[in-house]
Amino acid sequence: MGSGAAAPEWTGIDKVVRGYFPQDDQLATAILGGYFGLFLLFKIKSAFSSAPAVEAAPVVAAPSAGAGAIPDVDSEEFGAFLESEENVNKLIESWEK
Repeated sequence: MGSGAAAPEWTGIDKVVRGYFPQDDQLATAILGGYFGLFLLFKIKSAFSSAPAVEAAPVVAAPSAGAGAIPDVDSEEFGAFLESEENVNKLIESWEK
């Protein structure tokens, strides 16, 4: 299925490159390899020259709204809140609203 056409005459930089990579798939692989190599060099350089990580400030919990308020489910106060039957009823009533 190939054509009987003659190979093109390369000139300039194409002639030099095609001397090393005569087939199109070889040239494409070389180009992709070159870009990947540049990417790796950049990542290695940035790993060594990156600024030290800044530690995040500790999160301060907001004070509770009041004695009658229902604490957040994720808070440590929620377990103590559920120990009282009155508080459980208050929670159920808030869900039914």
